[in-house]
Amino acid sequence: MTAFRNIFAVAAVVAGALVSITSAQAGGSAKEFFVQDYKFKNSMHGYSGHSGNYFCDYQRLPDRKCTLVNGVERCKIVGWTLRQMCQ
Repeated sequence: MTAFRNIFAVAAVVAGALVSITSAQAGGSAKEFFVQDYKFKNSMHGYSGHSGNYFCDYQRLPDRKCTLVNGVERCKIVGWTLRQMCQ
């Protein structure tokens, strides 16, 4: 299940990069879409709103470390990622 989440996260970043390229090439005045991740030990607050000329959304994503114990997957949150997406 963890591998599926990682694949989904990578796909979201790749899709964001493709949107950024497409919108920048499409119409000269289109703003870029960008995604950036910040790593923290503790959970940070999410936010949605305007930042300058962009609308940004910040998502809190747990970083999990999973182990297999007697055939059962046990996961523990070891850190947090704050994902910034602005358009």
